[in-house]
Amino acid sequence: MTLLKHGISVGIERYGDDDFFVAFKAIGTLTHQDYEVMVPVLEAALAGVKDPDIYALVDVTELDGWELQAAWDDLKLGVKHIRHFERIAVVGKTTFQEVMAKLANGLTPAKVKFFVDKLDAITWLKEELHDD
Repeated sequence: MTLLKHGISVGIERYGDDDFFVAFKAIGTLTHQDYEVMVPVLEAALAGVKDPDIYALVDVTELDGWELQAAWDDLKLGVKHIRHFERIAVVGKTTFQEVMAKLANGLTPAKVKFFVDKLDAITWLKEELHDD
């Protein structure tokens, strides 16, 4: 029997009162259950912060795709926090991932940029991140 690895890991660092560095790592084919685990972690970190600024590192180097419900969950999360995301660095390895990042840059007020190198992505994200 082959077990298929999938999920979203999330790491959250808080800077000052309202700046957050959030690192997501997506693995395999994401499911609704993956979002049911990840979203409450993010929401708990943001709870009580009136207007959080989120700098997100999204590592999709091991992402295979989404189930339909998971794609819907991702869209809902993005819409809910659309004005909170300041910068989104997408770390990937395919042309398709790069094109999707460029498309997202035009559809959201956040600055979205594609990277192959994770350290370059982190450097770009933290350029504007500051302690209050």
